[in-house]
Amino acid sequence: MTTRFRAFLPVALFGVAIVLASCTCKIKEEQLSQIRQIRTQDKETAAEISKTESEKARASGELASRQSEVRTCNDRLSFIQQKKAQWPNIWGDWDPNAPEVEPAPAPATQPKKK
Repeated sequence: MTTRFRAFLPVALFGVAIVLASCTCKIKEEQLSQIRQIRTQDKETAAEISKTESEKARASGELASRQSEVRTCNDRLSFIQQKKAQWPNIWGDWDPNAPEVEPAPAPATQPKKK
């Protein structure tokens, strides 16, 4: 190394050290208050999101329940419309002219004597 470079090296290092020391990051009070405000807004937004998601889940459950009720009603409606289309012969195997048959009485059982 040359003597000139040896003399310049400490001066350059000292200059770089001064520049780096003067550039320390200092947060101003205004910036700190903005950070606090943003964090507060972030927490509020997260709470709103979780509340909205729970409302969505509740609404989805209610919707599924209502859709199930609609399917049941549609099934009943189609059954009734099918029977209405067959009127007056709803019961195909029933003969209105056939004599009524009364069911046979059950045989009476007598208690056993000991």
